Amino acid sequence: APVRDEVRLIDAQVERMRLIVTQLLQHARPTEYAGYAEALDPAEVLQASLVLVRHLLERARVRLDLRAVPGATPPVTINRPELQQVLINLMVNAVQAMETMGTAATAPGGERVLVLDTGVDAARSRVAITVQDSGPGLSEATRAALFQPFFTTRRDGNGLGLWISRGLLERYGGTLQAGNRAGCGAVFTIELPAG
Repeated sequence: APVRDEVRLIDAQVERMRLIVTQLLQHARPTEYAGYAEALDPAEVLQASLVLVRHLLERARVRLDLRAVPGATPPVTINRPELQQVLINLMVNAVQAMETMGTAATAPGGERVLVLDTGVDAARSRVAITVQDSGPGLSEATRAALFQPFFTTRRDGNGLGLWISRGLLERYGGTLQAGNRAGCGAVFTIELPAG
């Protein structure tokens, strides 16, 4: 059994290294990794992405507050798997932030909450997708380094997720910003051109 455990550990480390190399290549050579762009409903993509993280929400006892309504915003033009990759990364980060705080990572009502929403800034022709948590929020030092490669606040993190996410969105004229919610928690906002 100890040999099998060591083999599993080595396999996990090799897989982690493969993922890191793939993410670096994706960022360094974006045209080789760019996918087919299509007009997408942001709320629908959010809902589809939830399928892949719902088990994490249940395990961490996080209540989902899904405010995004299909058809409420104009579509955005982006590759579906790439947008889902960004959304899943943000949702996983939010759950992990709430888990690290234990019972302290709760909304004023005493529960862990993940809020997902979409909106539109018609004057700027931009669509926003927000991922908000009730975790500890972001310190000024963390916010300053958040999108730098290899910066992480987690012991098991590789520090590439947010850096890669921002790069993917920029390819489509989008942005990724981070801040703190009023009260408690962090908020990440994706903005993409409408239409």
